[in-house]
Amino acid sequence: MPKLQVSSKSGFNAGDSYNVKYISLDKIVADPEISKLYMLNEKIVDAICESIIKDGFHKEEPITLWAGQYILVDGHQRYAGARKAGLVEIPYIEKNFDCREEAILYSLERQSIRRNLSGSEILYAAKMLPSVKAKNGEGRSAEVWAKRLGVSLSTIYRASSILKNASKEDIKKVMDGKASIKKTYNKNKPPKETEFVVNDSQSLPSNVSFLKGAIILLIDSKETKAAELLVNHYLKKNEKRGFYDLLPEAISAQLPRLPLVAGTLIDP
Repeated sequence: MPKLQVSSKSGFNAGDSYNVKYISLDKIVADPEISKLYMLNEKIVDAICESIIKDGFHKEEPITLWAGQYILVDGHQRYAGARKAGLVEIPYIEKNFDCREEAILYSLERQSIRRNLSGSEILYAAKMLPSVKAKNGEGRSAEVWAKRLGVSLSTIYRASSILKNASKEDIKKVMDGKASIKKTYNKNKPPKETEFVVNDSQSLPSNVSFLKGAIILLIDSKETKAAELLVNHYLKKNEKRGFYDLLPEAISAQLPRLPLVAGTLIDP
């Protein structure tokens, strides 16, 4: 098995600023949950293998490992190419993560820099949204993830909606690359929310009019929990947005935020 060759190309020492070290390939942990995100492209792996045999593994392109655990976070194709080339050790850098979700987000973020994320990767990111909170006042978690992953906020919400409303068959098609996020979302849109229209020829249904007055009275009396229970008792999920729009802004602002519904960009 050949030893890692040192490249003589210009800029090779660029990796020094990242505190590059070397590690035996046998010590690297290919974590199943992270590795399953990526379908290795055999053509790319073969090309990397050939490049390594010819020029060595470039130090300025080290793999990234989870500090202290040696879990491979970024560089799966390079790692596979190095193994195929028969290397004993390769350069790596370490990075600390607070949790597995942060490690996966970092891995997806690195992929988004190199290429557009696949539908399966976007679905996986959306699946982790409820367990990951925005930090340091950066904003809502969905907005932070969309920015870091280089996708639109609507794409993140569509992916979240697919996970909640689409069939297992449709989700699998996205995961297998046979259907797009947008088309699958349009196919599985949740029911449109109810609109309560008020004009000269139509008044509010009596029960809705009563409910509106009761909610305003409860909120004014600082009985927010009671108001929430009353809304949940009388209105279906897809009716709440339309009802909230009827309330004075100062009143609706004190009620709990609504879950994601069709056509809106409300953080789950």
